Amino acid sequence: MIDFSKVYIYSDQPTTCPRCGLRSEIILDLSHTKDINQIHKCPNKKCEFEFIMQYDEVFDKSSLL
Repeated sequence: MIDFSKVYIYSDQPTTCPRCGLRSEIILDLSHTKDINQIHKCPNKKCEFEFIMQYDEVFDKSSLL
C-alpha cells in the first residue's frame, strides 16, 4: 500500500527507498500531470515500500545556488 502521509521530492539523483536505501523502481509515472508525481516501489522483497515522489521547481532551482 502506498504511503500517502509523506511525499518525497525528487532530484537529478537516482531515487532510493526511504526505508532501506535500495534504488527504487517507478511503477506509475504521472509527470505529465499538474502535480508532476511518480509512484515508486522498492524492489527489495523484505521491504516493498511504495511511496510518492514529487517534482518541486523551487527546490530544483535553489539547489543550483
